[in-house]
Amino acid sequence: MKKLLSFVLCIAIIFSLTSCGYSEKKKQAALSTFESFEKSENFILLTCFELVIHGTRYDLDDIKYNGQKCNIVFLEEDGFYSYIYDQDTLSVEFLFTLYENFETTPLGTETVPSKIIDAFFADNRFLFWMDDTRTDEPKKMYYSWCIDTEQPEFLDPCAYDGYGLSLDSFRSERYSFSYESKFFGGYLDITDNETGVTKRIDKSILKTFDEGKQIRKTKNSTIFNISQVFEDNGDIYMVSLLSVGFLGNPCYCYVYKWNFETEKCDFYTYVYFDIWQEWVTDMYIPSN
Repeated sequence: MKKLLSFVLCIAIIFSLTSCGYSEKKKQAALSTFESFEKSENFILLTCFELVIHGTRYDLDDIKYNGQKCNIVFLEEDGFYSYIYDQDTLSVEFLFTLYENFETTPLGTETVPSKIIDAFFADNRFLFWMDDTRTDEPKKMYYSWCIDTEQPEFLDPCAYDGYGLSLDSFRSERYSFSYESKFFGGYLDITDNETGVTKRIDKSILKTFDEGKQIRKTKNSTIFNISQVFEDNGDIYMVSLLSVGFLGNPCYCYVYKWNFETEKCDFYTYVYFDIWQEWVTDMYIPSN
């Protein structure tokens, strides 16, 4: 589902680029603007192509276990959960890898009943979206493997509906998030699950802090997009994608922090990429 959202976002960006144009002069101005920002390296970011750990970047194709590419699905403070998968035998091995030296611990193996369409992680489970092969009637299902019990389970898709759309990978217990993506005028609703209070953030949030104002100036066609969020004690970290060149190359992932109670917003960090990052899979902000 994130791939579908990224496609819609990409179309919107292409539209803005072809309609407004992007000169080399404007591109260099955008690069200079971001380079002038102070940024934190205290973050871990997983895009469709790279893993960024405290400023150090790794190509996902180079992260392997026993010669097979690790499919990373969830970030923790000290490491990440991933799996390796043989499409021919449908064999899956579940892994946890430390960021330090990429030391990997095998968690278990399983033969899944069908080809994996997409994969997520929630409730200490690897969740695989796949065709249900138990009946002749074509339908989809979730097949899970729990790291606590080391047991597989068939799950009702309705019970886990929306897991592929979760902006924070269901980490936050206090807050829930709902993002509406549009060509112009998208927004993010943040709900306090204890009080029921919902607050809405949109493109105007960039006007509330200096770096945001400068980002708006670099590109008038900047659209409001949120790729991933991370919540810590009421601080909501949000990552957005911004293209500064034709067809999204190059681009920035930039993160800003907004507090639910005070509604104060601050710039946090950014990462420059030579090529457009189609989506952000996950983000983690370690405790200071």
